[in-house]
Amino acid sequence: MQPATLRTCARAAVALAAAAALSAAHGQQVRLRLAASLCNSMTGQVLTSQHVPPLASTAAANSSVNAALAERLEQQRESYFSRLDAVVPFKGLYATGSTDQSFASNEGARYAFGLEWELYDQGRGEARRQLDRLRLESKTQYVQLLRDMEQRQLQESLLAVEQMRNKLLALLYQREAGAIRPVLERRRQELAAGRATRADVAEVEYKAERAALRSQHYTGLRDVLVYPQAQELINQIEHVQLQPDADLLERAMTRSADVQLQQLLAERNKFLPSIKDNTSVRLYVERQKDFDRGPYAVAGVRVRVPLGNDAVRDAVAAASDGLYQDQQDSMRAALAQKLALLAERLRLKQNDMRLLQAENRLVRQKAELACYRLDHPVSTLPDSDRDVEELTLRLHEMQREILTARLDVLDVLTQISALVKPREPLELYSVRAH
Repeated sequence: MQPATLRTCARAAVALAAAAALSAAHGQQVRLRLAASLCNSMTGQVLTSQHVPPLASTAAANSSVNAALAERLEQQRESYFSRLDAVVPFKGLYATGSTDQSFASNEGARYAFGLEWELYDQGRGEARRQLDRLRLESKTQYVQLLRDMEQRQLQESLLAVEQMRNKLLALLYQREAGAIRPVLERRRQELAAGRATRADVAEVEYKAERAALRSQHYTGLRDVLVYPQAQELINQIEHVQLQPDADLLERAMTRSADVQLQQLLAERNKFLPSIKDNTSVRLYVERQKDFDRGPYAVAGVRVRVPLGNDAVRDAVAAASDGLYQDQQDSMRAALAQKLALLAERLRLKQNDMRLLQAENRLVRQKAELACYRLDHPVSTLPDSDRDVEELTLRLHEMQREILTARLDVLDVLTQISALVKPREPLELYSVRAH
């Protein structure tokens, strides 16, 4: 071969090698540039924050009908009961009178008028007894109304938490769909270049479709009623510590509508029929005129006492009292169990959220390592492009899990609050310093 030909071949080989190196360097620059953008987005404020962002709402804060009505009923209960207790019963005083006319020739008219005071039967005692029964029935109906209203209020509060969850998921799935879009485009380019399989593309397509469908679903749901106090509490929910179980139980027992209703029902025993209910003691003062005598004044006592005793009645009342006491003890035990289960569930949800936060820190460290490997490639290690992408998408998923876990804790705390009915938050929980 001629020397000129050899020099030409050598120059061509050098040119091809230089072109290949330039192409590889350009490809590496593109890859590093794409990866750097992913790393920047990964460490951005959106994924760094683990707080629920402000959720926009067009619903008015005072549109909670049940909460307003329950609060009004609770405020009016004592005044309503005091007004019932202030009602004065019948005093048992009667104005009496009678007259008759005899048609016999030797008899004349007869009349009487006076004042009579009945103490028991159809008098002062019976009037007080009937009034006490009406008071008891009115209080029972009022407490039943309050209990039903509290149950509807709890349902409304839990619905508000669920609506907050839907609003939050709509926002997070929108962000996730936006993060998946460039990853899917790059997978398709890698598939065309032979650096990815159809299964790799199908996996990212599935994640993109899932994020798009769920974003569409949650975005189309009804508007949410966001309570300002819930928005503030939810971002420090992991530091919430419940008050001691004994204190919560005492408050729950004192304010429980079911317990109050049971106490009112227990008072019905005193209205069981008794011998004294049919006893009549009348004090009277009258002015009378008989046909054969002049007018004269009389006064006296009329007594009517039924024969029998209250032995059976007393036995029934004692049995009922024991039954109601057992019922209250059972309600206390059931309420204590429910509070204990809810408190344990709240602590478990908080623990789950802390585990998610720990896993989030682990994934973030792995992502930072993958970003470092992209900037400082090692020939013996595989490319870190996909690690950065997969870890970025995993961080989006973990952010969604952490923020929805906050709502899980709020859901349980709402149920505990419905049992304890705290006048202020410190009666239910305290927030540990962090």
